[in-house]
Amino acid sequence: MKKFTVSSLLLIIILGLIAIFYFDLLGLSKSKEATLASIIAAEDTRRVTGKFDDYINDPDPDIRARAALAIGRIGDTDAARALFVMLEDSVAEVAETAAFAIGLTGERRFAANLLDVCSDFKPELLAMCIRSVGFLSDSGMTDVNELAASYLTHVDHRVREQAAYAVWRSSYYDGTDMLINVCRNDPVRPVQIAALYALVRMRIEKPGDLYAEWLPDSDPYVRLLAIGGLSLGKDDSKTSIIASGLNDRDNNVVAQAINALTGIGSERAIERLKSKYAVEDDEKLKVLLLESFARLGDDAIVDYALDDIHTQESINIKAAAIYYLSRIKKEEMIPLIDSLHDLGDNYLKARIADALGTIGGEAIKPRLVSLYKDSSVLVRAAAFETICAVDPGNIDYYIKTALADDDFVLQGLAIDKIGQIKDPDFLPQLKSLIKDGAEAHVTVKRSVVDAAGNFLGGDADSLAEDILYRGLLDREYVVSKDAAKIYKAKLNQDKSAFISYPKGLISSRKIKSQLGKYRENPKAKIITAHGEIEMELYFDIAPLTVYNFIRLAKEGFYDSLDFHRVIPAFVVQGGDPHGDGWGGPGYTIRCEYSPLTFKRGTVGIAHSGRDTGGSQFFITLMPLPHLDSRYTVFGQVISGMEVVNQIVRGDKIEHIEIITGADE
Repeated sequence: MKKFTVSSLLLIIILGLIAIFYFDLLGLSKSKEATLASIIAAEDTRRVTGKFDDYINDPDPDIRARAALAIGRIGDTDAARALFVMLEDSVAEVAETAAFAIGLTGERRFAANLLDVCSDFKPELLAMCIRSVGFLSDSGMTDVNELAASYLTHVDHRVREQAAYAVWRSSYYDGTDMLINVCRNDPVRPVQIAALYALVRMRIEKPGDLYAEWLPDSDPYVRLLAIGGLSLGKDDSKTSIIASGLNDRDNNVVAQAINALTGIGSERAIERLKSKYAVEDDEKLKVLLLESFARLGDDAIVDYALDDIHTQESINIKAAAIYYLSRIKKEEMIPLIDSLHDLGDNYLKARIADALGTIGGEAIKPRLVSLYKDSSVLVRAAAFETICAVDPGNIDYYIKTALADDDFVLQGLAIDKIGQIKDPDFLPQLKSLIKDGAEAHVTVKRSVVDAAGNFLGGDADSLAEDILYRGLLDREYVVSKDAAKIYKAKLNQDKSAFISYPKGLISSRKIKSQLGKYRENPKAKIITAHGEIEMELYFDIAPLTVYNFIRLAKEGFYDSLDFHRVIPAFVVQGGDPHGDGWGGPGYTIRCEYSPLTFKRGTVGIAHSGRDTGGSQFFITLMPLPHLDSRYTVFGQVISGMEVVNQIVRGDKIEHIEIITGADE
């Protein structure tokens, strides 16, 4: 009897384990990770399913919060009504996430609704409500903006800080005096800085002495803002104080001072810039100075620039110097340009195409034609833009050859040009690129839809709308969504019900396995010639973005790609296999907006419109609040910012190593 009992017990245990395994295998598990995976999968495919009623009422607050965030990211305004009920949730994180998610919907009327219910909320929740009001309101919503601005005097500093940003985001200029008072007198520094940022972004000139008060601050970000504020009136009397920034120990502040003096453009400002160029040895700042003198059209550094073309090894400096000198010396530069034409660097040749455009005249046309036939698409694209401008009589020929190019960038540029000149003869060709599921690149199809919108209301209205309708039915989510936007903007027709749902990046089951794998956020190490940059990847906040980044990194996708965009005081950007800002992995990923803000060293995903990201990422060089909730935050540099600061355009990502987390 004892033997039978033990055997039976063992058999029951084994059968139970098998049942549990298949229960999970068939997707029947009700585990927390399985539920979260279902929510993330729904978000990825932009569908609020009937299960969301259960999700937002789940006993687990993590599930309720994740469901609320998904509703906001999806942007379903009908489902968003439930978010207002969730503002009363007993768990603070759930209520605050619901408040944030309301701000993602884009539904303007929700701003007033939030203000109607939020006055008695606890400070953390109230601050999030005010933040969302700022994203939802606009300059025409006077009553809403006035009420939001009144929170600048709230007892809690977090509420006051978000009120300052809300005044800026809604362009509420009647709140200017309140912002000035907050910037001067608020007892909490982050609130003061938020008000300072708001004043500068709103281009409020009058508190010049206020900006000067912040110039000696220990934080380079604050000094940068102060210089930006002092430059708003383009007042030559501020030249000397702004020029003090040229000697700042932080190059981002120096860059701001260069831009500010360029904006003033007085003789004194130019002299200060010239003196700076004479002693500057930082590559990025020299390029910025050359670009500044090109914008000014001033010959103050001609001799320096000529010397740098012959003595500097940096292609970036050579290219900027050629462009600047071409603006100043015109035809005199052609022999020198011809002598540099065979250097073989594609970026340099592309900038030569730009430079030739500033020279103009018949002599440059054969040179542009030669560049237009170059093997590099970067060069061909630059030559196309220039040659269309200098030889408009033959623009039809250039458009036709670009449409026939085997690279999607040239095709896209040609289509954009068609939309600009509105030549209806090209519409049948545009239709062929999008009809019947044509296998055109997604960028090309988006350009076709955009160009068709420019023809609406003209003689070719019928054919243009036919193209737009085909775009609406396109299998690519971003193409279909673009078409629906144009229907709404140009024809006042709501076609949102026709938008194609996107394909999920990975299955719900795969998401579940990733949630189990990365219970702690993974890290990544970017290896460059300057050193290593280590980042924490926020899988808990942006799981699909991080999954995509890790997968590409492990496949070696990023190896040897350039940092193709480096802007002082802004970002360092890379991850484009095309090398010019147009490329990606061949698919798009959804944006995963969150309450996280863009600080110095924050890692975000670049895109050309919501839900159009892929492989390109950027690292911020300074706090950039204007990017908040407009780009996905998916990581933060935790060591190596000194390396980030050394990167120049053209430096390579040697390799990206995932240094924590299990292998796939």
